[in-house]
Amino acid sequence: MPTTPSRAGLLAGLRHLLDRRLGPGGEAAAPHRRAAPGDAALDSTQDATRDATQDAAGETGRRDRRLGLPQEILDRSLSGKVLDGWLQNRHQVLVPLTLRLGRLSPDDAALVMRFTAVAVLNATDGGDGARRSAERWLREIGAPGDGLGPFAAALDSPPPLSQMLAALRARDLAPYAYAAAVAAVDTREPAGRVFASFVAIRLDLPADAVRSIDRRARR
Repeated sequence: MPTTPSRAGLLAGLRHLLDRRLGPGGEAAAPHRRAAPGDAALDSTQDATRDATQDAAGETGRRDRRLGLPQEILDRSLSGKVLDGWLQNRHQVLVPLTLRLGRLSPDDAALVMRFTAVAVLNATDGGDGARRSAERWLREIGAPGDGLGPFAAALDSPPPLSQMLAALRARDLAPYAYAAAVAAVDTREPAGRVFASFVAIRLDLPADAVRSIDRRARR
C-alpha cells in the first residue's frame, strides 16, 4: 500500500522547486539562451561602427578647431605686415616728404609763419640777419614774397610761445614747427640747439622724425 507523503514533505518539495526557479536574491532567474552563430559577427560590426563614429567625431572636432585658427593667424600676419611697413616708412609717415606751405590751409600756413617769428625772437638776437634767414627759409618752403604778413606781424607783436606750441600740436603741425625752429636759428649756438630740442620735446616728436628734419632743414 503506497505511503501518503506527509504535509512537511510536500512543503519541502515545493520549496526546492521554488529555489530552482528563483535566483539567490529572490528574483526570477533569466532563462539561458544559447549564443546564435551570428552574434559574434554582429557584436564585431557594432564595435567597428562605434569606433568609426567616434573617429569621425574626433576628426570633425579637430577640423573645427583648425578652421578657427586661420582667422587669428591672418589677423596677426596682417598686423605684423602693417607694423613692418610703418617701421620701414616711418620717416614718410611721421614727416612729410617735402615741407610745403602751399599744402597747408591758409590758417595753418599763417600759424607756421608766426611760429617762425617766435623762434627767431626766442633763440637768436632778433637782428636783421636772423630775420632775413628765416624769411628765406619760408620762401623756400612756398611762402610768396608778398605773403609774409603773419611772420612780420608776429615779429612786431609776438604771441606767447606756450600758446603757439599748443596750437601747432592741436593742428598736427609738429614737423613744420620743429623745421621752423631748426631753420630759423643757428644750431651751432647753444641757445639755438637748446631751443630746437625744447620744441621737439614739447611736441613729442620721435627721435627718427627729429633726425629726418635735421637733415633737411638744418642750415
